[in-house]
This record gives sequence, C-alpha cells and structure tokens, in this order.
Amino acid sequence: MVPLVYVVMAALSVQRAAFAETAAAREAARAYATAGSDAAGEQRAEQAVALVMRDHGVRWAPTGRVISCGDCSYAPGSTFTVDLRRTVTLPFVPSWLCGQRCVAGIVVSAHHRERLDCYAGPGAGTC
Repeated sequence: MVPLVYVVMAALSVQRAAFAETAAAREAARAYATAGSDAAGEQRAEQAVALVMRDHGVRWAPTGRVISCGDCSYAPGSTFTVDLRRTVTLPFVPSWLCGQRCVAGIVVSAHHRERLDCYAGPGAGTC
C-alpha cells in the first residue's frame, strides 16, 4: 500500500507542476503582448509566471530569459515564444539529492507560441 501511495503522490506533484507551467506560459505571453517594449514585456512576463506558479503552489525561480523572439518588435504579425522548464522533486527526497542537478526529479516543460495580430498589443487597430 505504501508504494502505491508514493506513486500517486509523485504523479500528483508532477501533474500540478505541468498544469502550473502551462498556465504560466500562456499568461506570460499575454503579459508580454500588452507591454509595448521588450524590457517591460520581459518584466511583465516574469511577474506573470511567478504569480501563476505561486497560485498553483509551485516554487519557481527564473533561470534565464522567459521570452524568446526574433527582433522583439511589436509589429503586427511578429511572433514570440515562451519556454518554461523546471525539475519537480519527488516527494520525501532529501534536499542533498537535489543540489545543482537534481538526481531524483522529473523535468517538466511548457512551450507557448504567440503571434501578434493587428488587434493586439499597444498599436491595436492600426492595420
């Protein structure tokens, strides 16, 4: 019975992190699209990710740039992507096993691609 309970707890931890990352990627894209500049957009995206992760009860620390885009312009038709990746530690695993590289964890990632149409962003309706 104990192994079954452990497997269920591990699956729930991974699923919670996967749901959180999917929602965070979508909200980061929305926040970036309405910013008006790359610097403000990146800051908004990071704040959106942190807020969604906290709401889902998942710890998150930025490990780099959240948004990747070509020229990072806000012109209609431009695209950008949000990539999030983290390692979910398994329940009851000692912290010394998850130092720089987590041996006892499962990697969860989310990817969201957004295209600015002529009705989105700061120059909305200028098509």
